[in-house]
Parts: sequence; structure tokens; C-alpha cells
Amino acid sequence: MTRKDSFIRTISVGAVGYLILMIVILSAVWINTSRTLVAGAEAGLIQARNICLYQMDDVLKANEQALATVLQNNDNIKVFEYGTENQRAIAAQNMLQILQRATLTSSDVQTLVFYDLVGDNYIAKTEDGLSYNETVLIREAVESINMENPGNMPAEWFYRRIGEKDVAVRMYKNKKRMLGALVEIPAMFEANTAADNISYTITDGDLNIISQFGSADAPVREDLAESFLQKSGWSEGRDYYISGAASTRGDFRIFVSLSRRGVYGGFQVLQIILIALVAVAILMLVFMALYTRKEVYAPLSELLGAMKKIENGDQDVRLTEDADTEEFQQINSNFNRMMDTIVNLRMKSYEERIAFDEATLKYVQLQIRPHFFLNALTTIHSMSFQNRNEEIREYIERLSRNIRYLFKAGLHAVPLSEEIEHARDYIAMQEILYPGCVFDFIDVEPGLEDYPVPQLIVHTILENIYKHAVSVDRLISILISARMQSKGTEEMCHITVEDDGDGFPSEFLRQVEAGDVKVREDGHGVGLWNLKKTLSLMYRRDDLMEFSNKELHGTRIDIWLPRRVKRQSSLWT
Repeated sequence: MTRKDSFIRTISVGAVGYLILMIVILSAVWINTSRTLVAGAEAGLIQARNICLYQMDDVLKANEQALATVLQNNDNIKVFEYGTENQRAIAAQNMLQILQRATLTSSDVQTLVFYDLVGDNYIAKTEDGLSYNETVLIREAVESINMENPGNMPAEWFYRRIGEKDVAVRMYKNKKRMLGALVEIPAMFEANTAADNISYTITDGDLNIISQFGSADAPVREDLAESFLQKSGWSEGRDYYISGAASTRGDFRIFVSLSRRGVYGGFQVLQIILIALVAVAILMLVFMALYTRKEVYAPLSELLGAMKKIENGDQDVRLTEDADTEEFQQINSNFNRMMDTIVNLRMKSYEERIAFDEATLKYVQLQIRPHFFLNALTTIHSMSFQNRNEEIREYIERLSRNIRYLFKAGLHAVPLSEEIEHARDYIAMQEILYPGCVFDFIDVEPGLEDYPVPQLIVHTILENIYKHAVSVDRLISILISARMQSKGTEEMCHITVEDDGDGFPSEFLRQVEAGDVKVREDGHGVGLWNLKKTLSLMYRRDDLMEFSNKELHGTRIDIWLPRRVKRQSSLWT
């Protein structure tokens, strides 16, 4: 005999393989999620950077247009150079009005200044709400810029710290006059100061930080680099994900960034949880392997050993009923009861029984035959090698109910609801053997739940269908219906069982019609015919069961059951 793999070894290898697969899947999810989060962060940063750059460009452009409006009044400016003292005084008033009108062209224009260097006339239009000290600081800054740049100045934006404020400045200057605009840098980005996790950093051309706003978790000077301009990436310490751009209107750089927590959010906590779950999964696999060996493998080995002894002719073998689990305790107890029944039945002689007792015994033998239980155990054994533990538990539970129901079998009636429930259990057990091969539909008319029917009447028909019609290579439909219907002058429960298999052999139908069904010595074919005899014994009528083939293909069995049973008995009474 070919040596088979160990049950525990197979489970262990499968469990380790499953664990490795789970780790690979979790790693793939981990990496893919990380990349997705980084990509999402990058898209958000690029959008914020572009909006920020657009706002800065829009504000600076508005101030440039205001300066251009002032420069258009060139005649008024020339008065400061060539006019008399009175004319320059009037020109100063006019210039103040010009500056005021220019600031009204856009809400983004804050401060415009005109400085006549020849006549030392300083004229400024500042935003509302500035204190006297702040206006003085602005004038001192303009004078300082003049001292630092004695010649002409290029007309471009540059950074200046004025008091406590970070200011962008643009100046038109020659040896005789200065005209410029000043804008507070943070005020350009008020729309971006809403509470979020993005940090905004404005620097000069040397990447010295001018202003920061947004998230308080912001990068420092060492985290910034020219490589982030028009690109995105992690800072050197991977503490911040940064994207930057250079302003086209001045020597400014805009960097937007997210901290590592801002990029990954709660995913960092999830990473720790995933690692912990993998560790817990390993411990659970070890525990389940030990538990399965004790609670499943050992009892199954005992069952298999008993089955082999039975095959060798030892009818005295019995199993311990003190099992560790309820399922195996029930199965062992029912196994012992079944073996006791088999031995008792073999000790009785059919010749010494009257016709009724003989029919009863045959009926019960059909339900408590050893191969049904042995086949069930073989099925459990097969599923155990496939690591189908949940299905084993479900199968054993249904098998236990099935066996308890079978041990009550005899020529007596039970409520229709019990017979239908037993049929559902039987179909569910067979579904494990023939997954997806049978479509069943049970239709019971309301009010018939307590109607008395012969026990195992539906079960016997189902056994025949599964034996002769069901296979793993095609789909079979089974329809069971029960409803009240008149037969002659009496209202009866009409039970119909149909399938769409190959149908009854024509020889069988001819034998049924003639009332002379041939049963082989091994009992083949006795099921349905003995069922017809059972109905005849219980109701003393021979017209309660009909066999037929459906028009296209398949079988149909019609059973009419009167409400009153004429004769009952049980194997146990």
C-alpha cells in the first residue's frame, strides 16, 4: 500500500503556505497602499503649490499694473524735476490722488510709494489700519533701499523685512525719483491658511525661509533643496514630502510640504496592527494544529481503526462514548448503537416474521444499513485531508441529526415539517459531496406543517435520485412540493418529487405497471418498490404512489397521503 502523508503534516504545510501567502498579500497591500498614499499626497501638494504660485503671481501682477497706472502720469512726475515750489506742492497733492486711485484698481494693492529724491518729497498710499509707527517703518525702509542702491535699480520684486512683517518690494528708481509697491507676503496666501495638514514655505533665491504658514509641522532650511523645484520627493531625513516651484515675477521660491504623518495618516498605526495580526495568526496556527491533532485527528484515527476491524469481520468493536467534543461523542454513541442494531438484526430470522414484521424490518434496514454510516465516515475522513474543518463540523452536525432521525424509523407517521427538515439535512450533506451539482426547491403549502406522513418517505426518494441521477459533471434540479388536493372524494396531501435526470428505465416502469418489480439479491431496486409496499401496509390502499417519466427528461413520483393512518408500528416498540 502506498504510504500517505500525515494528516497533521498536511495541515501544517497548508497552514504555513497560507501564512506565507497572507504575508505576501499583506506586503503587497502595504506597498501598494504606501504608493497610493504618496501619489495622492503628491497630487495634493502639486495642486496646492500651483494655487499658491498662481495667487502670488496674481497679487504681484495687480501691483505691477497699479505701478504702470502711476507711470502713465509722466507729466505730473516731471513737475517735481522742473516745476516751481508751488507747482511741486500741487504735484504732490495730485500724486497722492494718483496713488489712491491706483490702489483702488485691485484689493491686492496694499502700499504704493513715490519718493522725489531731488526735492525730498515722500508720498505714500498705505493700506487702511496701519499704525503711525508702521508707516514710519515703511518710509525708513524706502530711504534705506535708496541708500543701498545709489544708482538705478532693476524693476523686479525682492524681499524686505520691515519691522515684524515680511514684505515683497518692487521699485522703479533712477537718480531723481523712486516709485514702488510693497505687499505683505503672508497676505498673498490668505486662502491657504485654513487649518489643514499642508505647510507652505516662502523662501528667497538662496532658500532662506521668508515666511511659513499652514500646518505648524513645517520643514526647516536644511530640508529644502533646489531639486524640489517643479518636482516632488522626500526630504533628506524622509520627515517631509515636499514639492516646490519658483516665482516668475521675483526671486522667490514656494515650497509646499506634508509631514510623514500627514502623508500616511492612520496607515502608520495600521502597519503596526498588521504586524501584530501576523504574529497573532502564527500563534493561532500553532494552536489550531495542536488542537486539530487532539480533537479531530485522534478521534478520526479511532473511527478508521474501528471501520477496518468491521471490514475484517469483527462485529464486537465499539467506540468510547466519553469523547472530548460533543460531535464525536454523538457520532461514537450513534456508531455503537448502529453496530448493536446491525448485530441484533443479523440475529433475527426473516422466516420467523409475519409479512407485516418482515416489511417493517426491510424498511428499517434500508435506513440503517451500515454502508450509509461508513460512507459518511469515509466522507469525513476525506474532508479532513482537505483541511475542510468547518465543513467537517457542519457535516457531523447534520449527520448526527440524520442518524437520530433514522434510528426512529419504522412504519409510523411524523409531521411533514420533520420529514422536510430531514430532507434538507440530507441535501445539505450531499451538497458537500456534489458541490454546485444540485438545484433544489421545496414548496410546502402553508398549513401542512403538522400533516402526518410516513417517516423517510421523501428521504427514500432523494436517496434514489442521488444514487442514479446526480453526478459531478452536470447540474440536476430537484423539486419537492406538498399541497392539499382531492383524490376521488377524499382530500389528501399530494407530495410530488421531480428531477430532470435521465428518467426511469422503461423496464422498471413496465414492472411497476404489472406490480412485479424484480429485486436483485443484493437489494438493488428495493427502495422505491418497498416504499410503495409500505404505503399499502400503512393505508391499505394500492393507488397512493405513481412513477412516471417527464415529457422531455427526468422522473416524477406522485404520492397521495390520507390524513388517517390505518396501521403503524416502530422497530423500537
